[in-house]
Amino acid sequence: SYGECLKLMIINGLGFTSRPLYLEAQFFSSRPVNRFLMKDCESAINDDRLGRTLDKVFAFGCDPLFASIASQAALRFGVSKKFCHLDSTSMEVDGEYEDREGIGLITFGYSKDHRPDLKQFMIYLMSSQDGDVPLLAKTVAGNTSDQKLFRERLREIKEQIQEGETTYFVSDSALYTQKTIGTLSSSIKWVTRVPEKLVEAKRIIEYEKPLEELEVGYSGKEFISHYGGVEQRWLLVYSEQAYIKEEKTLKKHIHKEKEQANRELNQWSQTDFDCEKDAKDCLRRWSKKLKYHCLEEMEVVSKRVSKGKGRPKRDAPLIYRYRITAKLKEDENRIEANLRTKGQFIIATNELDTTQLTSRELLQSYKGQQSVERGFRFLKEPAFLTPSVYLKSQKRIIALGMVMCLCLLVYMIAQR
Repeated sequence: SYGECLKLMIINGLGFTSRPLYLEAQFFSSRPVNRFLMKDCESAINDDRLGRTLDKVFAFGCDPLFASIASQAALRFGVSKKFCHLDSTSMEVDGEYEDREGIGLITFGYSKDHRPDLKQFMIYLMSSQDGDVPLLAKTVAGNTSDQKLFRERLREIKEQIQEGETTYFVSDSALYTQKTIGTLSSSIKWVTRVPEKLVEAKRIIEYEKPLEELEVGYSGKEFISHYGGVEQRWLLVYSEQAYIKEEKTLKKHIHKEKEQANRELNQWSQTDFDCEKDAKDCLRRWSKKLKYHCLEEMEVVSKRVSKGKGRPKRDAPLIYRYRITAKLKEDENRIEANLRTKGQFIIATNELDTTQLTSRELLQSYKGQQSVERGFRFLKEPAFLTPSVYLKSQKRIIALGMVMCLCLLVYMIAQR
């Protein structure tokens, strides 16, 4: 049956064999299929039957099928759904993949693996913080925006939430837009990171304030915000570990800027200017692009040049050219101001009741975002199915994406 074929695909996927679909029959030729399915049907396993299974899965609906299976698994094993984490990742593929079906799955898009030269599709996951168990999965086009995807998925989830349930949906800053939180705030609870580019966020991060210890290595302070017309709690968090990491990165940037600026200064020192003012003005304009350095010991040197060839005549007009030299030094004030913002980030939630979600729980729920990222690492494991996406039909690729997520579901339930 199609269900039995799906079961065999999951067993194959968890075997980490990295085989394309047309070799799956070969994989099971040396396996006890009669034990897996409680009947002898080894001769019926072939790539045509498995391909038809993927067609049927797509026709039935990959999203509702996965949600139904995951829901039953969560219920049977008592998986807590209090905190659910949302994220997406890109899966690169090789080949032309002509879109004869008009689905538009395989496209170029923003690659989270830094491979913009390859076509890709995206996998969206919602996982529980309890055991990293995937609860929802969806295969979408490779150029899909996270902001649009999260907003659409949460709108669909909103209609399924029953009264009395308290579920917090946790995401990165892609969820935090005026349009999204304005749509969702009155119906479901969310926890997300605030983009640091927001004016209000910059003001809070740059402002010196006393912080209270939340847990070992973390301290923070709460604020009330009305961004996007939604009343919400903002938790400013300082992480010692993040500060050490970001401080090292800043030092690398300072060193890199110094090397680049010295090379450009050398070029400026060999450039002729018509007057002293022009030389100083050009160098000052150039120095404004420096983030961590400033100029010192600026000196202008003039030299007489002749017009035309040969020895100049006695009554020839005097012509001067000017060259400028300067040295760099680190701008301690700007570097210090930059360091004061390191290791800090803001978490937002529309749960205003601090007894329902304390500051410490808010921090722990956001740190749990790694649960869905661990799922992506599993799906991208080189020995897993992803190198074997050789299917020409985009419908079958969508169905295979669901099978990959079912493998993740079984793996995470077993691990839990």
